[in-house]
Amino acid sequence: MKKFKNKKGQDYALLNPSEKGGKYAHEMKTGIAQTNLGEVKLNKKGQPRKLSLKQKAFRAGYLSAQKDSANAYKARNNK
Repeated sequence: MKKFKNKKGQDYALLNPSEKGGKYAHEMKTGIAQTNLGEVKLNKKGQPRKLSLKQKAFRAGYLSAQKDSANAYKARNNK
């Protein structure tokens, strides 16, 4: 994870694909959205923001694609 500060002085982070997969897996398990820094995202009322069905579908697809890519890599390198 690389941490940066934007022009307003706020921290933000960029994740590599492995860290992004871990973040998405955690979000799918809990059903709660979180930032790249690992903090829980809140709605306007101050409650944890739940993932929508579209967000869950996107995360599931991302994790599935990551798994397929890993299996293909392992199959190529076992020869």
